[in-house]
Formats: sequence, C-alpha cells, structure tokens
Amino acid sequence: MTLRDLTFFLRRLTANRNLLRNLVLRDLKHRYVGSVGGLVWSIVHPIVLLISYYFVFTVIFGMRFDPEQIGTDNFAIYVFSGFLPWLMFSDTVMRSCTSMTDNANLITKTVLPSEILPIAITIANLVHHLIGLVILLGVLAMFETVTLNVVWVVIYLAVLIVFAQGLGWLVSSLNVFFRDTSQVLNVLMIFWFWFTPILYSPELVPERFRLIVALNPMATVVVGYRSAFLNLSPPVAEHMIILAAWTTATFLLGALFFRRSKTAFADVL
Repeated sequence: MTLRDLTFFLRRLTANRNLLRNLVLRDLKHRYVGSVGGLVWSIVHPIVLLISYYFVFTVIFGMRFDPEQIGTDNFAIYVFSGFLPWLMFSDTVMRSCTSMTDNANLITKTVLPSEILPIAITIANLVHHLIGLVILLGVLAMFETVTLNVVWVVIYLAVLIVFAQGLGWLVSSLNVFFRDTSQVLNVLMIFWFWFTPILYSPELVPERFRLIVALNPMATVVVGYRSAFLNLSPPVAEHMIILAAWTTATFLLGALFFRRSKTAFADVL
C-alpha cells in the first residue's frame, strides 16, 4: 500500500463517516437487541468477569505470587488486566472474519465501501473495551494504586487496534473465498490464547518456549497493559520494535489483500 493509496483510503473513510457511525451504532444496539439493560450489560459483563476471576483464582485455588513480581497481591486483578486486551483482540478478529458473509446483502445490493464493515466492528469493540478499562481503573483506585505509568496503555491500545484491524481485514476477505477460514481461526485462537501470558506470568515459560512468546505480538501487548496498570517495568525497546514490525506488516498486508480481493466479493457472495 503506497502513500497515495493510504491517503485515498483516509479520504474515503472521512467521506463515509456518517455511514461508519451508523454501522457502529447498529453493532452496539444489535449486540443487546431486545434486552432491557442495553449498553448497561457492557458494564455488568466486565464486573462479573472480575468477580469470577477473584473467586476462582483467589478463593478456590488460593493462587499467590510475589507482589513485587506481578505488581499486586490480587491474582484476579493480574488476570483481568491481561484478559481485557485479549478479549478485544479476539472478539474483533473473530467477528470481522464473518463480517462480509454476514452482510452479503449490503455488499451485493448497495454501493457500500466494504472495508468499513470490519472498522465498525473494531470501533464498537473499542467502546466495550474502554468501559472495561474504566472499571479496572476504578478497582485499582479502590484497592491498589494508580500511577502515571498508566499512560503507556494509550500506546499499547493504539497498537492493538491497528494490529486487530489489519488481521480483521485479512481474515474477512479470506472467509469470502474460503468459508472454513472462521473455523480455522477459531482453532488458531485457542492456541494463541494459551501461548499468550494471560493466566500465567511470562517468567514461568520454559526457556525453550520463550522465543515463541517473545515473537507473539499479543504477549507484548498483554505484558504492556499489566506493566502500565500495575506499575511494573517500562516497555523494553526490543519488544516494542518487534511489536511495531508485526503491527505494521499485518496492517499493510491486510489492507492490501482486502483491496485486491474486494472487487470479487459481489460475485462470490
């Protein structure tokens, strides 16, 4: 993707901002269609997750780590702070994968810039993610401490959005031509989850597997979130370089592949 292509894409996105806003609102409303609580459930769900983590890991298993190592003596908060970015990433990619087939009528019967559909999913998930972050900050303010290190989350969140968006474009276009893409992606996400240090500390990974974790962009994002929220070590330059390379490559590859394949969407769908 050249600079000219990127400029054209941004202009087209700006010209369709009203359409994008309506798609985001539709996504937010559709998620809780028919429910009385509506968007309130976006607040309830993270709170229930946090309480569940506390009950399982702290009350039942009694898991304890060195507070100086993980930044807190509450393992539930440790898990929750790492699960939030993973939840946004996995939900964005999985739902983007079927966004073209789910909206086949819009693509085949209207003049719709199809690349906006995965973007709308990303923005809608960002709204839910921000609600979860506010809840986490509230819990930390009540039971732990919140330091200026939390501003690092902005960088990791930006990287997370770009990475998920690029991968979302890639899998959504692949799924148009190969409908098994969503099933393969579902299996891949299971392995990806367990190779990402969400339920464990990266220090517990055996030496022979640490290269896999180091090359995992989501591992860097999860560790970065925890470092920011739990006042741990600042970002490592080498890890940030690898993360930036993964993010840039994935975004450009996804955007280019989507652009080249979208002309055939109407015929296949």
